[in-house]
Amino acid sequence: MDYPLKRKKILVTGGAGYLGSFLVKSLREKGADVYIISIESEENEHEFPVDITNFEELNTVIHQIKPEIVYHLAASISRNRDFSIFGNMLKVNVTGTFNLLKSLAQTEYKHLIFTSTSEIYGNNASPFHEDLLPMPVSPYSLTKVMAEYLIKTFSQQHNRNFTILRLFNFYGENMSEDFFISQMINNLKRGEDFLMTKGEQTRDFLFIEDVVCALTLAAEKHAALNETFNVCSGIGSSLSSLATLINQKTDGTAAIKIGALPYRENEVWEMVGNTTKSKEKLGFIPQYSLNDGLEKILKMSE
Repeated sequence: MDYPLKRKKILVTGGAGYLGSFLVKSLREKGADVYIISIESEENEHEFPVDITNFEELNTVIHQIKPEIVYHLAASISRNRDFSIFGNMLKVNVTGTFNLLKSLAQTEYKHLIFTSTSEIYGNNASPFHEDLLPMPVSPYSLTKVMAEYLIKTFSQQHNRNFTILRLFNFYGENMSEDFFISQMINNLKRGEDFLMTKGEQTRDFLFIEDVVCALTLAAEKHAALNETFNVCSGIGSSLSSLATLINQKTDGTAAIKIGALPYRENEVWEMVGNTTKSKEKLGFIPQYSLNDGLEKILKMSE
């Protein structure tokens, strides 16, 4: 049985962030009553500028909202391999998640949906399937693994439903330049050369609208309850081939300098997901190819 989201009271932590803003828009279009907790929010009756590391403030707002479904997107994100950032990552991604769970445990919420990352697979053999033992390669992916286990254990002990979604590399319009594709496109549009490694790494890219589709399916499908899913295309593209594709689609004098930068330590060479479980249980089939998604971004940015 599927669950219609119309009139459902839904909370999105990190709802004012990049992915969160797309998700909130989609949920509202489906008729849901959506609330946002995000340090980037402006306070109003549906938005609360609360830091999830502050339990007292978070607890007060959770009991005010009393959500039925919760999307937990709020996180500290970094691809940095340096463990000097681990303390803050731990505080936000693990303690913040624990604060949320503690607050929710005193309410009648029905379902928690957590966005994890493909980076937790590390150097496992690709394509990654959900039953692989995590091999985190950074402070960020380590804290995401910790949060996954925390959610599973806590939810099982309190007899609550959860879903874990491991998101692969996604992209979309107006994305921060902290991300590879947006940085490359924006550099070229400004007439600036883009420096990168040899680009032998293979990644699984998904357009933002497909990611949001998977997120909403996780709330609508009974088969999503208490399961972990990859959110990916199942198709690998090398960063060098991606760069060549983008270069062909953009005009200008700027160039992509392949091989100008060294690889980082602990580089994951192949990060492609297995789509079998998400296709069979969620009915999730991406609608955008990499070429289609890039075309849409470039058209919007003209």
